[in-house]
Amino acid sequence: MTVDPALASRRGPAARPPHAAPAPAPSRPARAGARAAGPPQPSQDTLDGRFTQLARHRPEAVAVLEPGGELTFAKADLWASRLASMLMHGGVQLGDPVIVHCDDHRQSLVAQLAVLKAGGVCVPAAHGLDTRELHAVGTLSAASTVLCSRSTQEAWARRHTTLALDDPEAWRRITTHRLEPALPLSHAAEAAYLLRSHEGSGAPTGHLVDHRAWRLAVDERIRTAGPAPHRVHVAGPPSSPAALSAMWWAFASGASLRTMPRPGTPAGGGGTLCAAVCTPEEYANLLDTIQLRPGLVQLVGGPVPADLVTRHFAALPGTRLRADFAPTDGVLPWTSRELTPPGAAPHTLGSPVPQVRIRVIDDRGRATAPDQPGELCATGPSLPFTVVHHPGHSAPAWEEAPFLRSGISARRLPDGSLELAPPVT
Repeated sequence: MTVDPALASRRGPAARPPHAAPAPAPSRPARAGARAAGPPQPSQDTLDGRFTQLARHRPEAVAVLEPGGELTFAKADLWASRLASMLMHGGVQLGDPVIVHCDDHRQSLVAQLAVLKAGGVCVPAAHGLDTRELHAVGTLSAASTVLCSRSTQEAWARRHTTLALDDPEAWRRITTHRLEPALPLSHAAEAAYLLRSHEGSGAPTGHLVDHRAWRLAVDERIRTAGPAPHRVHVAGPPSSPAALSAMWWAFASGASLRTMPRPGTPAGGGGTLCAAVCTPEEYANLLDTIQLRPGLVQLVGGPVPADLVTRHFAALPGTRLRADFAPTDGVLPWTSRELTPPGAAPHTLGSPVPQVRIRVIDDRGRATAPDQPGELCATGPSLPFTVVHHPGHSAPAWEEAPFLRSGISARRLPDGSLELAPPVT
């Protein structure tokens, strides 16, 4: 899977690169069969399809705003279509993994949408990962193409075909390609992302997530937390789990993604019109200096320490605090809960979200009795549909493919909720 800029046709107007103007956003890939039937219509069952529909209804609305500039929905969709066309003309095929490693949320959005439009699988690599972690992403995905920034390009240049999305020359080449009429090539039942697992040590694993799982997870957040307010702020870097979680919740609600204001920087409004999405670790680091007064703080990822709940309500007494527990990929929740002052029990994980079935198992894969500790496992249509193992790594014989293993010890309480438990020895 390579991207060959020399395959360009000489059509299409000159355009400004995303570092100088709003960068592209998601538009959904459809099936290859759509090529024979004329331009396919974007499906609202896919991530990029939802985005394209929103771009058509609110073309001038801001999709992403950060210190470097803003990106409208229409510009994001157009830039993503151009980039997707180049990917297809350069050899990216349905189901091919493409790594996205950008230092700018606008570039990251355009890259992810382009991969989806081309029918590929996004492999997000959060800005700031170290060399070992980046190597794990590359090895696990076996991707040959990386969409990146100039600041991140060197990490991949020796073994991958790279395209820096803040390079004016790269965008000059991209815009010489004709727009591919077969786009989008995505389908709701096909893989959209390969998310690297965040569980413990050992050989890294990844999780393939289809469009349907994302839609179910986002729709469930809208049902429980409410539609995203006008502005959704994110503390994490581009392509991080919290950024992915915030991005698709915002776009499904017609809202925009914003970076968290830096200390001493005016927040540009607050209150019920904005929300913040962070991991518990990110929130613990920024809470004392946060410039926002959001109506909601949505935590996603690991367990929430009791002292963080106490600190939150001391600093922001009128702000809702919710937690989605996503123990493997940090994005798609297994359990969810609303936190209230003075704080819930420190080990409580909440109740399983709809469309997720939880199992607590012993070291042989057998279900434990109620109140007995074991490893927390889960399956369901709003979770990844399969696990990708590091080359050379084999799973335990009892492991069933539909069940995701968290590596976390927990027990089920009488009311059906879950709590952390000491590791089983």
